[in-house]
Amino acid sequence: MTRRTGIMVAGGARSRFISVEVGDDAQVDGGPRLVEHEEMLNPDGEMPARGLFSDRSGRAHASSVGAAHGLDDHRDQHQEEIDRRFARRVTDAAERFVTERQIVRFIICAEPRLLGRLRAELQPKRWRQVEVVELGEDLTRHPLRQLQDVLVRRELVKPSHPPAAGVYRPRGQAPSWR
Repeated sequence: MTRRTGIMVAGGARSRFISVEVGDDAQVDGGPRLVEHEEMLNPDGEMPARGLFSDRSGRAHASSVGAAHGLDDHRDQHQEEIDRRFARRVTDAAERFVTERQIVRFIICAEPRLLGRLRAELQPKRWRQVEVVELGEDLTRHPLRQLQDVLVRRELVKPSHPPAAGVYRPRGQAPSWR
């Protein structure tokens, strides 16, 4: 019996939900293939801070004759809130994806900061039956083939094709499919 594996690849600006399809109709060169199902965008995640906030935070005077001092516009708090909301949306979408596809093993690939936020948002009760594997790396811009190569090298996904018999490999060199 094959285990249903799902993959979430997330960064600050977007997340993708991918399944590992196995079977006669899904095989490419005799192995599993990745199929992308959904993509979520966070328009504020890719926008530079100057696009979200004013260049000038304002001035205030302590007294009518005193020197002016800058005001704190709480920029960091706003950015944290934007990140927290996106992590919540991604986690909700991940829960739907895992439930609808009956995923047993879920690989989360996310930049380390977002991964920590996602970890805090995951509700352990709902994920009790799912093996969650984490990879702290931003792979959102990788095409599916490169993503699969990275996951194969990390031994998180099986290679799409077994190594060819009789291929020359210098002594001591690891197989190319690992």
